[in-house]
Amino acid sequence: MSEIVRNDTKVLIVEDDKSLRELLQMELFRSGYKVTATASGEEGLNAYRDEIFNVVLQDIRMPGMDGVEALKLMRLESNIPEIIMFTGHGTIETAVECIKLGAYDYLTKPIKLDELELLIDKACEKNRLRLENINLKKEIKRFENHQIVGKSEAIQKVLATVQRWGVTDEHVLITGESGTGKELIARAVHDASRRANKPFVTVNCGRFDANTAESELFGHMQGAFTGANKMRAGLFELADTGTLFMDEVSEMPLDVQVKLLRILETSTFRRMGGSHDIRVNVRFVFASNKILSECVNRGEFREDLYHRINLLPIPLPPLRQRPDDIIPLAWFFIQQCNDNDSRSWEITDEAMASLCAYQWPGNVRELRNTMRRACILANEPIITPDLFPFAPQKPSYTPAVNVTMSESATFNASPLWTVERDHILKVLELVEQNKSQAAKILEIDRKTLYSKLERYGLEL
Repeated sequence: MSEIVRNDTKVLIVEDDKSLRELLQMELFRSGYKVTATASGEEGLNAYRDEIFNVVLQDIRMPGMDGVEALKLMRLESNIPEIIMFTGHGTIETAVECIKLGAYDYLTKPIKLDELELLIDKACEKNRLRLENINLKKEIKRFENHQIVGKSEAIQKVLATVQRWGVTDEHVLITGESGTGKELIARAVHDASRRANKPFVTVNCGRFDANTAESELFGHMQGAFTGANKMRAGLFELADTGTLFMDEVSEMPLDVQVKLLRILETSTFRRMGGSHDIRVNVRFVFASNKILSECVNRGEFREDLYHRINLLPIPLPPLRQRPDDIIPLAWFFIQQCNDNDSRSWEITDEAMASLCAYQWPGNVRELRNTMRRACILANEPIITPDLFPFAPQKPSYTPAVNVTMSESATFNASPLWTVERDHILKVLELVEQNKSQAAKILEIDRKTLYSKLERYGLEL
């Protein structure tokens, strides 16, 4: 443990032997620890209650309140500090009992200072991890309704904007790559508004085609078209008095964009086959994984609609631009996956480094799916790099005799689904996220493409 860390480490000594107590206090202070020394179980318990320590060093045999009783009472107060017991006089059995009561470890007298400092450092590391997990849980609870987790400056700026825009009644445009959490932010905007107790309705415009968009959004009267056997309310009606979240608004057909603009301007619409206008009170939150100004330049999105919905923008950064949030998010997803698991999960340092080094093209959703997969594959409650689909593969493919390869050539035996995922990503990048064009190039229908995007965590 470094000197800097030791300067932040607070140690409580509970020892009735004056010479040993003063020796430990002096030597540990010289080693850089912040030390408080007490002469009895009662004094130690009072100090434990008054101040937060990282490590407690406590003798078992003391006059009055002994170490075992003090340990029990300390653990009733807090289980955060790590407690190391000193034992002698044939009290090994009692020391083992203390471990069962919540002590970290024990040392037999006479105490060896180098052994003690090594044990203190190990206990401090465990204490640090415990405190980190508690802080992460607090961070998670802060936005537990939305599951928005993050401590980076970038995400805190987004959340501040959510609070600012939420209290207004104007429409909001959320932009960002697929998987960045646009729907979570949209829900947070809704919950920060005066409409929080009203409906929050979501629709993915990318799933519409020219034949279904109007019926879904505006509803229809009985007999409006073949198969319209009864009247059906559209999403605009269902969202009345509340918020309508329209994801992938850039995918909306141009003829429907005209009618959406009319609703934004007049707050009225007409059902398919209807003869009169219906007035609604809806706040719109739009989202797009494309740059809408470029869509306007290509003639794919109406300029007047773009200016109408771009009043209050909230740009979301990709996960690779908020690396400080990767580990808190990973812990959150582990907690989600193991809600009913009483075991304490760990992430190795190598796994953390691997998570932070990866670029996350699928952003937060890809991270979530990665951690779910790792939890399922793990034989023990430990997350290691080999559980990640992007981790370097140890085994190499050995070609058959009739295949000619250079001696230095190797083949990484990646799972087939990762090859498909990466190919879909490249095609989407090529067509600037246009799902229809991507489906044509891939020679699959749009529904199949969306299913694959959801499966691989590449779309929110």
